[in-house]
Amino acid sequence: MFKRSTRSLVLALSVVACLAWASSFDKVGPPSVDFEHFDKIAHFFVFGLLATLWFRFLPGNLVGLGRFAGAIVLTVLYGVVDEWIQHYNPLRSFDAWDWIADGAGSITAIWVYRNWRLYRRALETRISDLCRLKLTEID
Repeated sequence: MFKRSTRSLVLALSVVACLAWASSFDKVGPPSVDFEHFDKIAHFFVFGLLATLWFRFLPGNLVGLGRFAGAIVLTVLYGVVDEWIQHYNPLRSFDAWDWIADGAGSITAIWVYRNWRLYRRALETRISDLCRLKLTEID
């Protein structure tokens, strides 16, 4: 099937596409969420996910600075693009705090991925492998 880096690229580009699509709407968050700064929390986690996917895609070792910096740059640059898309939506606006949340989420997520082995193993486990594991436990 796909190599690991190709899967990571497809997943990263899928998140980018979903973010671009979501930025074109006039709503900031789901209607059921009614607390201040929910969008900053969403930016933190979604861009953290995106940074982790870029980190998994880029070549290099786990602790190298180049791979870390490359993932942060790709993510933060897309954060600027995301805010630019929102700027052209008459019901949305550019918000520098969103961009700061993007960067903070990116740095945090990659740090956690690099330093927390259990989390890294969970992200690297294929869903199909988990399904096979469950099936063998049933037999």
